[in-house]
Parts: sequence; C-alpha cells; structure tokens
Amino acid sequence: MITVHHLTNSHSHVVLWLLEELGVPYEIVLHRRQENGRSPQSLRDIHPAAKSPTIEDNGIAMVESTGVLLYLLETYGEGRLRPAPGTADAMRFYQWLTYIEGSAKGPTMQFMRLAMTPTDEATREMVSQITATVLGQIEAALEGTETIVPGLFTAADIQLAFLEEFLEGLGQIGNWHNMQAHLLHMRARDGYKRAEAKGGEVGLNDLFNSLRR
Repeated sequence: MITVHHLTNSHSHVVLWLLEELGVPYEIVLHRRQENGRSPQSLRDIHPAAKSPTIEDNGIAMVESTGVLLYLLETYGEGRLRPAPGTADAMRFYQWLTYIEGSAKGPTMQFMRLAMTPTDEATREMVSQITATVLGQIEAALEGTETIVPGLFTAADIQLAFLEEFLEGLGQIGNWHNMQAHLLHMRARDGYKRAEAKGGEVGLNDLFNSLRR
C-alpha cells in the first residue's frame, strides 16, 4: 500500500486529494512542522530532502510533487484524471502540470520572501512585474472555463489549486479573479474535502500569519 508522509499545512495535500479522487487506498503518516515552519527530523529520516510531499511505494521513498502525481497516475490512474495520450488536451495537461511547479513557483515564492522580510520598493515592483507575467498566463488560460484543461478535470487542476492556496495565504489571490474562482470550485469537490478530513486543513493563511509574528 502507498504511504503518504503528510506534512501539516503543506503541498502533500495534493497527493491525498489525488488518491481520494482515484479511490486508491493509502496510509497516512503525519509529520508536524517545527515552530519555525520547517520540516521535522522525522521527515528527513524518510528522505534526505525532507520535502513534502513524500510517498513510499515499492520500497522506495519519492519526493517532488509533479513526479509523484505522474507516478501515481501511471501506476494507479487507469487513464483517469489525465487526457488521452497524444491529444491536444494531453499537450495542455503536461504544459500546465509542469508550468505550475516550474515557471510559476519561483516568482510566487518571491511573494513569500517579501511578506516575511523588509525590502525596498524597487525590489517589490520587480517581483510584482515578473509574477504578473507568469501568473497572467494561468489567469488567461482559465478565462471562460472551470478547469485548466477546458472541460476536463485533471491532476493539473489539483496542482494548480495548491498554487492558488499559496497566493491566498499571501493575500494575493484577489488580484487573480479566474484563479480565485478556480480555487473555490476545486474546494467544493468531494475529493478535496475528504483529503482535508484525513490530513487536516491546508491552512496556509494560519501558517503564514504565524511566521510573520
């Protein structure tokens, strides 16, 4: 059985949610953040990267969310939560699934650094411009559709929702109306709710507020 090493208030929520949507049985091992927000030693004992999400399957510990999602889809998905291979929708799916944790994550993380540490106005403006360009592409892709691959709920939506949770926690989601609507739509899914019931609320608002103190 798959073991999900679930860190509270973290990205590992997406793995729980994906498994809930697929109806695949799994075991949760809960790891709690340290007071400074960092991962505990218990997670490092599983994998030296001490990252979330971390899963164990086939006797191997694996990190990196995009890789984990793709592995679970290929191993247990039976074609679900992804478009048919070799299609235009498959191209969109792979693009957005990797874009979210690739091109979009770095600039978004800069928002967190700005929120946690004093900085000058020029730096803030530069970060805002870069982020506007990157997130603007996601915002445009969601125009007139409830899912990032139009008409099809996929694992890319699950990955995107965590980026949106991150933006909400930093007080930035209101600048992106389509992304905000997408997040609300995703939170209404039964799989999302079951994942929170088992692993706890994503709770990034509370986490970021505690780190600002």
